[in-house]
Amino acid sequence: MMKRNNKVLLAGLLSVALFTSVHAQEDSLSTVEEQPWDLRVKLSLDQLAREADRAPYTAGICVWDLTDDTYFWGYNNHKVLRPASTQKVLTAITALNTIGAQHTINTRSYYTGSIAEDGTLQGDIYVVGDFDPMYSHADLKELARAVRDLGIKRISGKIYGDASMKNDDLYGNGWCWDDVPSKYEPYLCALMVERGRVYPNFGSYSKDASFHPAAHFAYSLGHELKNLGITGTSAEVVPYGTKDYPGGGRNFHTTERTIEQVMQRMLKNSDNLHAEAVFFHLANAAAGKRSSWKDGAKQVENMLRRVGASISGIEVADGSGVSLYNYVTADAQVALLRYAFQTPSIYQTFYQALPIAGVDGTLDERMTSGAAYRNVRAKTGTLEGVIALAGYVTASNGHQLAFSILINGTLSSKDARAYQDRFCQELAR
Repeated sequence: MMKRNNKVLLAGLLSVALFTSVHAQEDSLSTVEEQPWDLRVKLSLDQLAREADRAPYTAGICVWDLTDDTYFWGYNNHKVLRPASTQKVLTAITALNTIGAQHTINTRSYYTGSIAEDGTLQGDIYVVGDFDPMYSHADLKELARAVRDLGIKRISGKIYGDASMKNDDLYGNGWCWDDVPSKYEPYLCALMVERGRVYPNFGSYSKDASFHPAAHFAYSLGHELKNLGITGTSAEVVPYGTKDYPGGGRNFHTTERTIEQVMQRMLKNSDNLHAEAVFFHLANAAAGKRSSWKDGAKQVENMLRRVGASISGIEVADGSGVSLYNYVTADAQVALLRYAFQTPSIYQTFYQALPIAGVDGTLDERMTSGAAYRNVRAKTGTLEGVIALAGYVTASNGHQLAFSILINGTLSSKDARAYQDRFCQELAR
């Protein structure tokens, strides 16, 4: 009888303990949910920080409350880390502030000499590149038709490509030699058609060391002219080469694009060529012809100083984030995001070009549900060992937040992205 009573007593105590534990957890959860928004979110972020402490990678994170214009939360936010393609955030905001969304990229075509009565151009054709990353085969065909519409049937001189808008370096500073040229590390030339890929199908990049995109542009134009019945005086295809335009000719055709147009693909799709084009327009605005990556880097560094970011340890090596030499802090990225938010002429173009979580661009398959879905707008970044994310989110109290999450040294891109996505869900919840 005594043993039975002990069992009943023990069962009762366990039942009470379980009841108390369950209700304690419910009370705890209720207490957390009833806490002020900012305290609740910070507690959640503190838990994620402890998780990052245990992780094999290094993370640097900064969150700024844009509505209250106050620092909100940070973790290693002063650490200098590689940004991967979130470097495009620096390039984009600097460009929108310095040269503006409506700055035009103009590929200009001239002829020198005169056109004889028999349709012979007694001179040369020059195409002056302005680093248009969107210049297409259709644009080339339009240019060839413009030559025909001048009444030209033969060309006694040559077709020249002028790529002097930037220097002669065809690849970025700190780019991996075994990845060039490629989709992700394309030629960096001021005059190219279809990203510098090989005419007529433009399906691949030439691996020939003597290949030059500007010369190939002139070669491709010669073949399009031949298709329209326009030839050289002593050859089927007009001779071609590269040469600076000397001036004194007649401008007969211009293809025009804006920075705003280029920025859409640059940010939504993380297009490295588009980013480098914007970067070299920054460089050219500062230094003129044959400008280098250093001129673009100075523009970005000056912008960081302008927004009050510390540039100690920060290195700007290219405009796209491909370079192994880029280093930045989460603080610096958020300082620029804050400046963009406070500057309507920048924010409208920049915000609209950012990928939307679960919807488009490089975020189309991330954060496809929950409070972050369709809420987060951010630039992604991916390199070997590097996963980064920087942008904006609206919190549940209606506050706008800017954030940067830089992860370096990760062995699992999937895990790093999952961590960032959970972080964003907490900001949005």
